[in-house]
Amino acid sequence: MARPKTGETPIRRVRLGDEIWEQVERAASEDATTNTAIVKEALAEYMAKRARQRRAQKTKDDQRGD
Repeated sequence: MARPKTGETPIRRVRLGDEIWEQVERAASEDATTNTAIVKEALAEYMAKRARQRRAQKTKDDQRGD
């Protein structure tokens, strides 16, 4: 059952192909969670990885004197 709308989080729209969406739906069902939770977790992990990579690159640049 879906959580009732609270109006606190804006709705975002994203286009995903059927293949990836079906994988998300399957994972959500297997993990007893929602498609939204899986997408949010995946994006959060991506953003954390990106931040780590940028920090590492900045450290390299600083060490080289760039």
